[in-house]
Amino acid sequence: MFVSWQGITAIFTFALLLLGSPASRAAELTVGLVQLRTADAGNFQVMKALAVEAKNQGAELVVYPEASDLGWLNPAAFTQAEPIPGRYSAAFAAIASELGVWVAAGLTERGPKAGLGSNPDAFEAYDAGILINSKGQIVIHHRQFNVVQNAFDPAACQSILNRPQCSYTPGEKDDIKIARTPFGRTAILVCADAYTYAPAAALEQLKKLTPDFVIVPWGVTAAAQNQCGGQGFNATTYASEAAAYLKSAFVVGANATGERSYGRFLPSVYCGDSGYASPSGDAVEATPTTSALVLVHIPDSFQAPAPLVTNEMSAVHLCPVVCNSFASDWNHQWKATDAGRGGSCGCIPDTGQ
Repeated sequence: MFVSWQGITAIFTFALLLLGSPASRAAELTVGLVQLRTADAGNFQVMKALAVEAKNQGAELVVYPEASDLGWLNPAAFTQAEPIPGRYSAAFAAIASELGVWVAAGLTERGPKAGLGSNPDAFEAYDAGILINSKGQIVIHHRQFNVVQNAFDPAACQSILNRPQCSYTPGEKDDIKIARTPFGRTAILVCADAYTYAPAAALEQLKKLTPDFVIVPWGVTAAAQNQCGGQGFNATTYASEAAAYLKSAFVVGANATGERSYGRFLPSVYCGDSGYASPSGDAVEATPTTSALVLVHIPDSFQAPAPLVTNEMSAVHLCPVVCNSFASDWNHQWKATDAGRGGSCGCIPDTGQ
């Protein structure tokens, strides 16, 4: 019996549909991104109120920016930072458990006792990030690896630590980890860890773990507000670059707003511009770009570019390969664009759940 190629393709496509889609998280994830004003750093009353607002709008995950407890480059990091677990992480955990949401936050962490000549109450400090489940339990504790060197105000370094320059203490690259969550294989990085600048050591380490979902508390600033949104001054652009580098994960993050008065490199203003990017690097920036709270709705699938996909037959043959290159499975959807001269494949990260 002769069966046409078109018939074979149709049978194969039908068989794929019978098998069903790969395991994935819910069809859409609503994330509240808190674009915390610098004046509200450490104000847990304000931060909880924003989480309540996010929860009321359907958020399952609430993300806060880098150093939300004290503010990035605040020299109080060396005298007022708490350990993790500690008072500040417990305050974020209380928000998570009381509201029944997941919480990710950037915060300062107390490190080892400072060296000789420093103030008696001085400690080293980490630029950390935590992910807390809806029961208030810390699921991931990350210490930034790519710290900005000598970024604190030299006068503060001298008076507190008795040295002319100082930085956050880097975490260990090998400590970068993932955890299984309702969002897939999840990781948290802190700001510069997600930059793709060579050698991109933190991202390269994470790439080996093939995450599905990466959360970033950002601290992206510009010298003036009118620079925000441009090249190098947009958190969602950085998310896009990180996602394209990883080629397996949605990358979502929250950036602060307001003027930063601490450290070097002043004047400095946080740009907001929070959002997310798909594994193919396609970005969605939340609006308004400087609102205290913005929400994004992250789908469970994404479109991967496939220039040779122009019809059903080519999709059946090429889309599984295309999606596999993004550590994903084909969801049996495809699109042709540009008058049939190329298209894209619908891909779903294989979370193994």
